[in-house]
Amino acid sequence: MNEKRKWMTAGRLRRGAVILAAVGLTAGAGLAASGSALAAVGSGPGQLQLLSGTPPAVVTGGNLSDTPTWQTTTGCPTGFQAAAHVTEFTAPGGVLSTIISPNVSAGLTTGFSGTLQGNVGALLNFAGVSPTAPGTVEWAVGCFSGAGATGNVQYVQSTFVSIAAGATTYTTSSTGPVATPTATTLSASPNPAAAGATVTLTATETPATAGNVAFMNGATTIATVPVNASGVATTTFTAPSPFTSAVTLTANFSPTSTSFLSSSGTTTLNSSSVLTAVNSPVTINVTVAATGALTVTVATPATASLTVSGSSASGALPNVTISDTRNTFPGWSVSGQESTFTSSATPSTPISGNQLGWTPAAATGSNAFDGTHVLLGGAVAPASPGLGTTAAVLALAHAGFGADPTGATSWIATAALNLAIPASTTAGAYTGSLAITYLSSQA
Repeated sequence: MNEKRKWMTAGRLRRGAVILAAVGLTAGAGLAASGSALAAVGSGPGQLQLLSGTPPAVVTGGNLSDTPTWQTTTGCPTGFQAAAHVTEFTAPGGVLSTIISPNVSAGLTTGFSGTLQGNVGALLNFAGVSPTAPGTVEWAVGCFSGAGATGNVQYVQSTFVSIAAGATTYTTSSTGPVATPTATTLSASPNPAAAGATVTLTATETPATAGNVAFMNGATTIATVPVNASGVATTTFTAPSPFTSAVTLTANFSPTSTSFLSSSGTTTLNSSSVLTAVNSPVTINVTVAATGALTVTVATPATASLTVSGSSASGALPNVTISDTRNTFPGWSVSGQESTFTSSATPSTPISGNQLGWTPAAATGSNAFDGTHVLLGGAVAPASPGLGTTAAVLALAHAGFGADPTGATSWIATAALNLAIPASTTAGAYTGSLAITYLSSQA
């Protein structure tokens, strides 16, 4: 999950549920984070350290080609000790870039350690920071309340990682940079302009710093131009023909260095032949009614039978169809949780629902789970942690992403089920039930 997403609070959620009865052996487990990564930095800068060498020692820098390990000097807060990983944020501002380490799920009550998913240079490139685009990012440890980095999250231990211009090395610091604000001034000449006239647009950046200016006419890009050493970028724009109303033009400045903040400026290009009526413009109001519904349906028969082979058993979850035709795009999450397996045989030994795991997948004929708009949940291994204690996400869609770009409004999910049969289990036919539940933001 590489992108910044925020779910509505629990107070604005409504819950629906479908119960799946299983004859034979069935599954369910760990609720994935319904929202992740707030635009915030770690609360404990300097509590994340990088280590390199043999034996490993704490370092405050190294080569961009190095792949150090990491450790924290403190544990995760109480209630957030189920899992942790390192996330890269642009600094300053805390805009989410990407997750850069595997999850750590043990020993989180005190200082703990982990590995990175690439060398330092490659990881910084995810945030657009390099020797040719120098700057600083923040690496912050996210501590989660749920197994598998699910549930609520607090970003705690962190460090700042920097590259200087032209450098082949990096440095770390417990103190983040203070970004310099910029201001963009946009002018148009001539203004007013005649229909079809060539208009020169000039954007001036204060202070002058390297970067690019995107000149926009509404949502249409006129041109993207680098600023010169004086912080000035220019382009031309052809006035509409006929030119019957004023045009609002925008210049969006994106600095090359993260030491500076982005900024925007606008100007109004007026027609030299058009007069504005008294009491213009006219305010137009329209209300678009909420339509559509969210439904989750398990295919019938709602039964999954597992085939035993040695000390394990496997099978498939019946198809679960999610249909969302709402025009409010609040997002949703579908999860499953397994009960204890029991047998009518005497004697018998109940099997914990945690012995079951699953690997979610798109069912045959389903629309795409594209990994951005609509996602499948992660695999849950049997017994580690398994599907009995907490619910696990089968599939989800993040709130506020709008319509699926493919036009899809329904998806079909399934899952490969895998049961680890304890050695103490007595012979017999066992039955459990997998509850399929779903959450939706309040429309």
